[in-house]
Amino acid sequence: MPTASDAVEQHITEIGAKWARNWNAGNLDKLVHAYALDAVYMPPHHATIHGRDAIHEFLKAPMQHGLGQLSYEVTFVKHSGELAYDVGSYSMTGKREDRGKYLTVWRRQSNGEWLIVADTWSSDLPANA
Repeated sequence: MPTASDAVEQHITEIGAKWARNWNAGNLDKLVHAYALDAVYMPPHHATIHGRDAIHEFLKAPMQHGLGQLSYEVTFVKHSGELAYDVGSYSMTGKREDRGKYLTVWRRQSNGEWLIVADTWSSDLPANA
């Protein structure tokens, strides 16, 4: 019998899949809606970006370059109270090939919606690739 924790884990996995679909469709506005207003985005080789609006601005450049098809494989989702996190791997094909791992932290909002509050990832490829 599924538990409440199973339902949260499934829901977060679905939101992550929607994030990738929005990336692949080039829909930046829908993509950044997954982030809390006070979220932090920590890409490799770059300073931390604070806030949904700044994340939106930062992601404009890679979205305009059409980096390719992004897919995720969730390794696990853990949930406790109002916080959850998921860990997994990603791959990107197209104009730029990449693969690596990610960690995303989620917080349940007062309206029950789960939003990303911290997002970080790193490539498994050498920095000069």
